Amino acid sequence: MKNQYYKLPLDFSRILQKKDLPDCNLEESVAQHIQLLITTVLGENKDDPQYGCRIWESDFDIRASNNEVKEQVEQSVKSAISRYEQRLSQIRVVAVVSQEELNGATAKKVKKKIRVNITGTLTRNKTPFQYSSFFYVSPLSYD
Repeated sequence: MKNQYYKLPLDFSRILQKKDLPDCNLEESVAQHIQLLITTVLGENKDDPQYGCRIWESDFDIRASNNEVKEQVEQSVKSAISRYEQRLSQIRVVAVVSQEELNGATAKKVKKKIRVNITGTLTRNKTPFQYSSFFYVSPLSYD
C-alpha cells in the first residue's frame, strides 16, 4: 500500500498467519532504511550489488587517521542515502570519530567510535528530518 510503512525487521510468521504487520510513520521508515543502508556491505544485496555503504571497505584500515575516516564515512553515507532514499532531500551528514575503550570478556579493547548525524528534509511534507546513530569500527560492530 502507498504511504504505509512497516517496522523492521519484518516478522514473516505474521504474514504466514495472515496477521497485520506492525507499521510505522514516514520518519521511522526513513530512519530504518538509513540504518539498513549503513549496515549493509556492498555486494551483500544480490539484486543490487551497489546497495549499501562503502564504510565496510575500510573497516580494518588501522592506518587511516580519524579525519580520513570521518571524510570517508560522511561521503559514503551521503552517497548511499542520495542514491537509495528518495524520500529525503537536502541531505547533510556529519561524522564524529573518537577512540573508546571497551571492556571485553577477557581484555580491554580500543575501538574507533563513529557517531553519524544526518539531517535533511522529507520530500513528501517538507518537514525537517534528523537521524543519529553510532557504531564501532575495526572491526565494525553495533551495540
